[in-house]
Amino acid sequence: MAWIKPVTYETASKEVKAIIDQRGSEILKSNKAATLLKNAVVYDSVEINGWRMDAELQRLVSKRMGDLLEYVISKENNSYICTNYFTRCLKEQGIDFETTEFTEEEKLIIEYGRAIARDFHNIPQDLKERLKKAFTEEQIVVITGMAVVITADNYFETILELR
Repeated sequence: MAWIKPVTYETASKEVKAIIDQRGSEILKSNKAATLLKNAVVYDSVEINGWRMDAELQRLVSKRMGDLLEYVISKENNSYICTNYFTRCLKEQGIDFETTEFTEEEKLIIEYGRAIARDFHNIPQDLKERLKKAFTEEQIVVITGMAVVITADNYFETILELR
């Protein structure tokens, strides 16, 4: 059970009301978004920048690989909301994570996502070398950036006990 009450339009700051007015009141139906909206800068930093990073990841590597990365990190972090969301994203693409055959690049993204989620201080050197052979340095930076953003999103959700 969340221990921070989600914002309502009536309790929102002037800056947050402007976001709600722009995006529509449906935004408040999500407990996570309504909690992020306790503060406009937090909402922008976690939610909006997350979507921007996701779009860049899709542009540089593909939606499928981006969703795989975000799914495995969310799963490793025991993030209920994000795991369910990315499970749906994968399913919409015809992917059952347990039975789908993945390309070598996809397997690499999955391995990298798990390594980051499990122990980001100790990414194996051989994994770094394989990443550099498969992806450009810009792609690796964006993949890693998305890993950081989804991890922050997972932590926010888990720490505040959102469902």
